[in-house]
Amino acid sequence: MTSAVMNELRTELLSDERPSGYFERLRRTDSLEPFYPELRALIGVPQNQEHHQEGDVWTHTMLVLDEAAKRRCKVDEPLGFMLSALCHDFGKAVCTTVSEDGTIHSYSHETEGLPLVRAFLERIGAEEKLIVYVLNMTELHMEPNIMANANSKLKKTNRLFDTALAPYDLIQLAICDGLGKLPRCDDTEGFLLHRYKRFKEIMARPFVTEKDLLAAGLVQSENTEEILAYAHKLRLAGISKEEQLRQSIAYARSVMNIKPDEHE
Repeated sequence: MTSAVMNELRTELLSDERPSGYFERLRRTDSLEPFYPELRALIGVPQNQEHHQEGDVWTHTMLVLDEAAKRRCKVDEPLGFMLSALCHDFGKAVCTTVSEDGTIHSYSHETEGLPLVRAFLERIGAEEKLIVYVLNMTELHMEPNIMANANSKLKKTNRLFDTALAPYDLIQLAICDGLGKLPRCDDTEGFLLHRYKRFKEIMARPFVTEKDLLAAGLVQSENTEEILAYAHKLRLAGISKEEQLRQSIAYARSVMNIKPDEHE
């Protein structure tokens, strides 16, 4: 039964020009239970009117889903991408609050929703690889637009893209999230695609490996992973391999208490 639901959902998400119509039909016929309780919980959940004048979280989710349908042919994982659009705001159902002045907040909804996303995807029979993808997309979905609006530094966007399992897909989800609301946030795409291009260029350059550390005279130890992580941060900052290695060796000596002349 669960696999049949997954197959039907896959068809609707990947072939329908407006997948929202499928869920609106389920809503009208009171058929969101038993497989879509997390989605049903979004009905009537209010949103901050400064950023979401389109209505409740259900309305926003349906708009984002239809925007995602326009871009699913561009991404690496179309099914995971569409499921991410469907699940990205599940957390708002459990963490939306209203302050004394009437302002609506949904702090940490991107992380509070992760258990709900997993429960939903397991219920409909999604494979673990797909679940991990959607969880990663859900957790990070706000960051691209936040960074674009803040004109964040290159190393910060590089760290985000490095954390994402599918950075291009994440960018597309963030764009859909911005387009699926009123007023529409439609001015981040250029910044994000430019930064993604820079990220790919940097990641294509030579970088420090464990072999490089050994060749430089550093013995393999429990600190090797930490030193490589430090070198990776330098890589994400756009630093050349030669400078990565120099700084990593200096860091290694500090962490491992190796005297400067010990391997020279």
